[in-house]
Amino acid sequence: MIRVFHGEDSYSISQEIRKIKSKLGLNDVISSNVSYFDNHPINFHEFLSTSKAIPFMSDRRIIIVSNLLSKIQNKVKSIPGEWLEFYKYIDEIPPTSEIFFVENIELKTNGIGLNSIGDQCEIKNFKKKKGYELESWIKNKILELNAKASPNAIKRLLWMTSGDLYTLENEINKLTLYVEDREIEVSDVNILISSSRQSNIFLFIDAVMDKKPGVVLNELYSMILDGVSIGQIINMLARQVRLLILCKDFLNKNLSREEIGKRIFINNNFVLEKTLSQSNRFDLENLIRIQNKLLSTDISIKTGSMDQRTAVEILASELSK
Repeated sequence: MIRVFHGEDSYSISQEIRKIKSKLGLNDVISSNVSYFDNHPINFHEFLSTSKAIPFMSDRRIIIVSNLLSKIQNKVKSIPGEWLEFYKYIDEIPPTSEIFFVENIELKTNGIGLNSIGDQCEIKNFKKKKGYELESWIKNKILELNAKASPNAIKRLLWMTSGDLYTLENEINKLTLYVEDREIEVSDVNILISSSRQSNIFLFIDAVMDKKPGVVLNELYSMILDGVSIGQIINMLARQVRLLILCKDFLNKNLSREEIGKRIFINNNFVLEKTLSQSNRFDLENLIRIQNKLLSTDISIKTGSMDQRTAVEILASELSK
């Protein structure tokens, strides 16, 4: 079977694949029967040979190919020609092999990426959860742990995590342990889930991209309330922008996520995924613009030509244009 999992909801994609892998049996059997191809350009003949291999102590094997179809869609020249006509080779793949093409963006319905696979595949689009659907997901996750939360606590939790499912799962686990048998309240969320500096940086960058000056300013002051100086905030933001620029460069060079993480010294999966995701939302010109604005603000504060509050408010306004 050939399957295509694509969309912005990488958490749900990973959970779906985890469930499928768990059906293979014990961990050692799973590890022997799951192969990953994510280091581009992916060798087509190596992939085909792997797909023909007999499963070890199982009735099937799983092969996961990451971020290939989006590159075909974007006409990346380094893609081997065989991938452009993958549909011609499907009959060579035995029924004991399940192939998963995984993409963390939504593919075009009639794009050359999906067309290269042909019509003999199952396609599932994992759209990012928003609004009521996201709140329902949080409620169900809490119920799975035999816990409960007030509506306002759920809204606060959603706001503080910016709706990221990886973070939400982790924070829900911590909250249910913290409150034990009682209902989760807003105060519990405020006490247990600190607005970490990294989280604020991500929320700030997202707000800049979404052109929300009020949110940008709010995140800046949230960091100040957390005890971070204006100078430190500017340095942290400048560092994050540099990381986004580096990620764009490495992604253009077709480096794998693991290799990019090593090169920018990020080993936390959530932070790496969020950084890579944000780098895809910006073009290089916009990132350089933000970098220059941060530098100008820093100079204005250090030379005394502008007080910190005014400088911060102007920065929030200009970055959100």
